Amino acid sequence: MLNYLIKRVAFSFIVFMFIALVAFIMVWLIPGDFYTPLDFYVSVFGLDPEIPAMLRAQTALDKPMLVQFWIWFTGVILHGDFGVSFATKGPVGPFLFRRGGPAEISLLVSGTSLLMAWLIGIPAGIFSSYFRGKGSRITFYMLTVPWLSIPSYVLGTMLQWFIYRFIDPLMVGSGLWGICGWRYIGLPMSCAKFGSCILHLTPLWIIVGMPILITVMRYVRASMEDVMQQNYIVVAKAKGMSELRLLFKHAMRNAVNPLISSFGVMLPMLLMNTIIVARLFNIPSFAQFLLEWVEYQDQHVVTAALLFYGSFMIVGNLVADVLLAITDPRIRYH
Repeated sequence: MLNYLIKRVAFSFIVFMFIALVAFIMVWLIPGDFYTPLDFYVSVFGLDPEIPAMLRAQTALDKPMLVQFWIWFTGVILHGDFGVSFATKGPVGPFLFRRGGPAEISLLVSGTSLLMAWLIGIPAGIFSSYFRGKGSRITFYMLTVPWLSIPSYVLGTMLQWFIYRFIDPLMVGSGLWGICGWRYIGLPMSCAKFGSCILHLTPLWIIVGMPILITVMRYVRASMEDVMQQNYIVVAKAKGMSELRLLFKHAMRNAVNPLISSFGVMLPMLLMNTIIVARLFNIPSFAQFLLEWVEYQDQHVVTAALLFYGSFMIVGNLVADVLLAITDPRIRYH
């Protein structure tokens, strides 16, 4: 197991380096840089043309792309330094990953949505596989397919209408929905604030987590139906073991493997829905933050944000590999 973990971590680090390079190149390829507006002011108002050149030299923007990347990436690896923001003149890391910042809010929304989807989807998929008749199959698809066919943006708009119509029209119109009620911002956690957070997170869970919940249910149901046809299940059933015990004790362990392997595939859907939620409900998530700072062309901030999303995918796939190795020991020897 230790050798397997070392190999997976080493492979993840290589992927991390590649993602960092691709993210840096994508930002570098954007026409102009942070000081391009200053070039315009120099030409229009006759300012000293050496000022933009001096600023670019101070921030290493005048160096070749690979040199810029090496300076930035060595700071990330050796010191955890994501560079300096050109706009705020402060370090990028504390600015992005501060408490209550966009990274924390994105992890809160996406992490809780994923957790709720798995906690509800796995038992629901197991119980739906218990009823394997033709009628139950038709009912299952009638209940799940519409959720997958409705675009997340349309679903979010429908939830906005519901909030506007039945809860509080000001919460949507003025963009005050947020993670919890605006009256509780800055106050310590209490029962009232916790209830407000649950109320405000519920629409976000529906938009972000519902497609993943339905996907989990479909994976579990299909896997359980396949596992229940295996010989060892048939033998155990012939010996008089109850079907519920078969489902949860024997079949579930083998049926969950395809679901774990699809964990990394679900993350892009999760991130995309988080972006939609940020736009619809004015949540200061990482996605909205990234879109705003792309306009400023703050190279280090945007690159660090893209690397955050890439690291999210890497960690998700690493967790899936480790869980697969735990549930299926055969994987460790491949």
